[in-house]
Amino acid sequence: MEINELVKMAHERAVKSGWWDPAKSPLECHMMVVTEMAEAVEACRIEQPPFYVAENGKPEGEAVELADAIIRIADYFGHKGWDLQEVLIAKMKYNETRPHRHGGKKF
Repeated sequence: MEINELVKMAHERAVKSGWWDPAKSPLECHMMVVTEMAEAVEACRIEQPPFYVAENGKPEGEAVELADAIIRIADYFGHKGWDLQEVLIAKMKYNETRPHRHGGKKF
């Protein structure tokens, strides 16, 4: 699957599920990604397996929460009509030009 196919699928599913009724602000969309990341941190904190299926059939774990963050980002790119594949490739190419541990930060 191409990255932009994922974008289209994620956004279409979100629209069908009513998540864009009413439309969300950029800040709300960004915080929804942060929330998924926080759920990934919590999964690590309580030492859940990275991926498992709960008794109710719902996928759970750190890997699932990180996937949820990607889905949220893909949905937002779809809403905005942005080309995620183009942006990712451009950023990764730029990162290849950066020095080792650029910025001098510990984290």
